[in-house]
Amino acid sequence: MSALIDKLFSESQADAIRQLWEDKSSRLLIQQEIGKALIEHEGLILELPLTQLMLMTSLSPFADSDTECCNVASIIYWGISRTDIIPYVTDQQTQRELAYKCLISLGIFKGVIIKRWERRGAPSPDFYRRIGISSFEQIGMRDISDHFCQWEGFMSEFFV
Repeated sequence: MSALIDKLFSESQADAIRQLWEDKSSRLLIQQEIGKALIEHEGLILELPLTQLMLMTSLSPFADSDTECCNVASIIYWGISRTDIIPYVTDQQTQRELAYKCLISLGIFKGVIIKRWERRGAPSPDFYRRIGISSFEQIGMRDISDHFCQWEGFMSEFFV
């Protein structure tokens, strides 16, 4: 976390943030401020990508818990390391993998889904949305299922 703080803030700001971080009651506020700074930061920070994603997802106003934000950050991290992120209904995949692919593809690669639907007769974005919601529910991630459309919008706003 210290490396991120050093890259995002001036030296005096970074020192103040580190001191505030020691006070557990202020950590959520500090996490949100670091998340905002990450979103506003120009350029790419290669260190701690999962931590960065967790800080960014913690900014969601609709998530029910930190666990939900961490789970979504982990899903995005899983997705950015893959080359086959767009779901195909004919692929053999686990329910979890299908849920993850539906969320990431609609949140980050929605244009690809729309082009496949319009040009090739592939399933519509609504189809993948329903499949994603149902799949998250079936794998026991009801919080993400309940907020699927909001996470989709959040991703398209912050990651596209």
